[in-house]
Amino acid sequence: MSKVVRVRLSGGEARLGSVPAADVARLLLGVQRAAARASGAVLRRGVKKTGRWGKVIEDAVRFRLVGIEEGSVVGILELPAVETGADQLELDAGSLGEAALVATIRTAAGETDDADVARALVRMVERLGVGSRYEAVTFETDIPGAPSRVVVDGAACRRLQQLAASEPEPRADTLVGLLVEADFESYTARLRAADGQRIIVDFDEEQADDIKKALRGRAELVGEVAYDSLTAQAVRVDLRAITRAEQLAMSLDPGEFWVDVIIDKLRAEHSGIQPITDPAVLAAKDLTDEEADALLAALES
Repeated sequence: MSKVVRVRLSGGEARLGSVPAADVARLLLGVQRAAARASGAVLRRGVKKTGRWGKVIEDAVRFRLVGIEEGSVVGILELPAVETGADQLELDAGSLGEAALVATIRTAAGETDDADVARALVRMVERLGVGSRYEAVTFETDIPGAPSRVVVDGAACRRLQQLAASEPEPRADTLVGLLVEADFESYTARLRAADGQRIIVDFDEEQADDIKKALRGRAELVGEVAYDSLTAQAVRVDLRAITRAEQLAMSLDPGEFWVDVIIDKLRAEHSGIQPITDPAVLAAKDLTDEEADALLAALES
């Protein structure tokens, strides 16, 4: 028999037909990210803050959305049936996904003090605007070991913030590219990386001005990056900070770098530079055969 958890968003415009689709996505993805962090405690090993979580964890928290209930928006998530191997850890709960979700809900209820999970929950409720746009996020489940109903409202958010601040947060990943477009209603943007890959950027209301200023320019984004499970390419970043192009360009005017200058003029501007007549002076005498082969391969590619 499958096991489910209901995640309810209440207050404000939290009803079907009024709630932005982006907020529903933030709610459901926030639960998944928090459960992934909780899996670290379940497995008694650290989980990377950024990058791939690892196949076992990715499979365990690949919850299925099986329904949306009317009224206050309620997402119904079904747990995957992923068993942990005997060489990893013996779990009474029977699956890593179930145990991680139980740990997440218990942290939300204040029954455990996992700062890593608390940070994920805080990020979720802050992006949703719990305490301003919405009243609360509520977990409801009959999974053994978890409280049947936990309400994360303004008071619970403050408690989770204190817990999250009790341990330093690991460093996030950094992406560099061109911000090509932004939607200021759904708080999403698109970053085009140097290889042409388009990456979705999730930002909040407080970061909207920075996004607007950086549009159509190169920018450095710092945040939690999600990667494609097959290609390992970045597909989405949960933004924490942004550095605009002016700061990356070292105060150079855009046209200063791309200037064509003839060799004789360059030599005249830099006294002491003489033409090379013997190619032997260019030889790298300490270059190993392996390094030479690698250089040639790079030049031929």
